[in-house]
Amino acid sequence: MRKFHFLLLVTCFVMSYSYGQDSTSFNVKYKLRGNMYVKSSIIDSTAFGGFGGSSNTPKVYSDTLNLRGEGVYLYLDTTKTTTVYKQYEGYKFYIVNLSDSILKLSASDSRISCVAEVLYNGEWKKIEYLPSSGCGNSYHKVFLDNNQYWEFDVPKFNGTEPVQLRYKLALGGGKYLYSNAIHASINKEQFGTKQGYKPNGIMDPYKD
Repeated sequence: MRKFHFLLLVTCFVMSYSYGQDSTSFNVKYKLRGNMYVKSSIIDSTAFGGFGGSSNTPKVYSDTLNLRGEGVYLYLDTTKTTTVYKQYEGYKFYIVNLSDSILKLSASDSRISCVAEVLYNGEWKKIEYLPSSGCGNSYHKVFLDNNQYWEFDVPKFNGTEPVQLRYKLALGGGKYLYSNAIHASINKEQFGTKQGYKPNGIMDPYKD
């Protein structure tokens, strides 16, 4: 009887741990759609208008991230955990403008060109993609004033392949900025199969 009770306790513990892992670990087998949306510090007066907006407003920087020197920073903070997609563990990610000028970025319906990539077999590979819009009104510019930052919740990826992970921001003209790299793990399928998307009616300009 004691042996039975012991085995039952062990089984319950393993099941509890497994279910806990399933509910919190972001373990996927597809390339994730880019999901970084921002609200601009300045209205883009040259845009046609009608693009999708965002409530992710810029915040005033107050040295909370201990960044030093002038410039634009991408910072992935693993000391600050959060929840993404209502149930998975995530980290805080920041784009900070400590330069003496306004940062200007291209956007599609307020989504900026910033995606996660990993170092795998000596090569940096994207595990996120940016869908393209079929509507010209989707495209515009967003601006981040100096001494301001945007804040994001990003997934804590989990899989079978140990990697280094960072975020890559397109500045335009073939120029990029990169975040600090962290230890992570992903699945090989994240290099190929796209997450996919179901258009919300015939007027939805996004198909993937």
